[in-house]
Amino acid sequence: MTAEAQKARDAATRVIAVCDVIAQIVARGEESFLADVQAQWAAEMGLMRIGESIAKIPASMRERFAEQPWRQIIAMRNFAAHQYDDLDPHRVWRTLTRDVPRLRAYLADVVIPGM
Repeated sequence: MTAEAQKARDAATRVIAVCDVIAQIVARGEESFLADVQAQWAAEMGLMRIGESIAKIPASMRERFAEQPWRQIIAMRNFAAHQYDDLDPHRVWRTLTRDVPRLRAYLADVVIPGM
C-alpha cells in the first residue's frame, strides 16, 4: 500500500470511529438530542472531526471515490467551527441521521476495501 493510500485509510478509519460515536448520540432519539445542548455540541464536534479527517485524505484519493460530496463535508466542518452560533439543531439532526450513516457505510464498504 502506498503512503498516500495508508494516509487515506487512516483518515477513513478515524471518520468511521467518529460516526460510531455519533450513532450512539442519535440512538437516544431526536427529542433527547434537541433538548440536550451537550449532545448537540458533542455532535457538532463530531462533524468537525469528520471534516478534518476527510480534508486529510489526499485529493487524488478523494477523486478515486467521487461518489461522496467531499467538499461539502469539509465545508460543514468549516461552518460548524466558525458559524456554530448559526447551527440549527434540526439541521444538525438531519445531517446526523441521514448523511453520517451514509458516509460511514461508504467508507467501510467502498473506500477502505478499494485501497
